[in-house]
Amino acid sequence: MAAALLTATAVLLRWPSGSWRLRRRLGGRAQIPRGWAMLAATAIAASALPLLPAVSGPRVVLAATAAGVIWFGAGQLGRSRRRDRMARLRSESIELVGLMAAELRAGVLPQRMLTGLAGDFEVVAAAARAAELGGDVPAVLREAATEPGRGLLRDLAGAWQVADRSGAPLATVLDRLEQSARIDREIAREIESGVAPARATGRLMAALPVLGLMLGSGMGGDPVAVLTSTWIGVLCLAAGCALACAGIAWIEHIAASAAQPP
Repeated sequence: MAAALLTATAVLLRWPSGSWRLRRRLGGRAQIPRGWAMLAATAIAASALPLLPAVSGPRVVLAATAAGVIWFGAGQLGRSRRRDRMARLRSESIELVGLMAAELRAGVLPQRMLTGLAGDFEVVAAAARAAELGGDVPAVLREAATEPGRGLLRDLAGAWQVADRSGAPLATVLDRLEQSARIDREIAREIESGVAPARATGRLMAALPVLGLMLGSGMGGDPVAVLTSTWIGVLCLAAGCALACAGIAWIEHIAASAAQPP
């Protein structure tokens, strides 16, 4: 009964809102509601309630170690996905600026150019509506530039504002802006390729102890039982996992510092 109550409470706390269900039914891009980690943790805790009578000190340490490793791995996976998303959005922004420059060189008016590109690039849809209604296009572009990976739109907003006030040709400015952004992207790719071996080495070193356990089991020993059922074993396991996670975090910190612009 306690397990069912905890699970039901977690589901009710994270139930999607009406607007989320409406966007989902209409086929829109509805993001998954946040808090799924809390829901999963509550469900796991509820399912573990029948095991409370068999809980011992080493098992508590083992469970805490496993939870810490899972939490660290989830964080690393999330950061890796954010890096990939930022790189994708940066490339998309460069392509957008290049197409804008090409349209302007062909003689298309800026307002019509934004309207034509809004179908393929959703990020400029609001700017296109602002241009049609005579609104502040640079302000809309600066608002869109707040998303990580869209920093190029901030420079685009500045170029648009200068061209709008002074009458300077916007196509020439966008050409130079695209060239500069492409150079910066190539530098970022070279840095990323330089730090990738360090990341791979750190992850490999963190996974090597698992091979050691397999080797010990193959030689007739039982290292898994020692590491999971004795105080010395679980403490060594917790310390080893902590050091492995700290090493990976330190390597990621160095790689992230190298990838940041000066």
